[in-house]
Amino acid sequence: MSTLPESPGAQPRPPVLVLGATGDLGSAVARRLRADGTPAILHGYSRTTELAYLADETGAAARVAADLTTDDGVGALGETLAGFDMLSGLINCTGVNPSPDRVTEIATSEWQAALDLNLTSVWRTASLALPKLRGARSGAIVLVSSVFGIRTPSRRAAYGASKHALTGLAQAIAQEEEGIVRANVVAPGPMWSESSRQVFVKHARKEGVTVDQYISYRAARIPGHRFVTADAVAKVCVFLTSDGAGAINGQCIVADGGEY
Repeated sequence: MSTLPESPGAQPRPPVLVLGATGDLGSAVARRLRADGTPAILHGYSRTTELAYLADETGAAARVAADLTTDDGVGALGETLAGFDMLSGLINCTGVNPSPDRVTEIATSEWQAALDLNLTSVWRTASLALPKLRGARSGAIVLVSSVFGIRTPSRRAAYGASKHALTGLAQAIAQEEEGIVRANVVAPGPMWSESSRQVFVKHARKEGVTVDQYISYRAARIPGHRFVTADAVAKVCVFLTSDGAGAINGQCIVADGGEY
């Protein structure tokens, strides 16, 4: 792997842990950290080849492939973190967007899967990282939610409920850590990518419209009629781990381009 440049005499910043680094947003976060000269520990799960390439491209301090909904996966992450004295940040970009079903149509297994990844694993990994973040005396946690975690429309109950809960988790951490570790939530609007298009296909099918009609409907609600980019949201996430965001704690920051 390549190494990050260091200024002569500069104290190296502890790494930022990026969970879900192989997704559209997670990979943008990893590249943004690299551009800022901040080391990163990258996590992924099933896309191990992409994780290896991204770690090499960004000069990651370490990488770990693990299913964070399992004890073994959380244990593997813990083993990786044991090699580091401190973390300066945790940015959790993991998440699953279940099938867009009505409340009465949601399968119990799908409801549970959404809670397991979108909420329970987020709590477990934050708990795991907190001792390392406290060591930095100015650590920061960023949990990626969604605009549906602020106001949930129909057919998004499992996703919305799991994302709503992240704000409560972040606020509790912010109060408990008393400024030693900050915790905030970022709620992106739709980010344009091929993977998001696949999600739109499912939603359009459930709504009984074409995917182009669904995309046009969502884009029409955003000033400029265009979706935000993963890089734009990544900049918000990375900023919230910086000293410049020291006054921001226990908040939910909407990054949707002004969607209404």
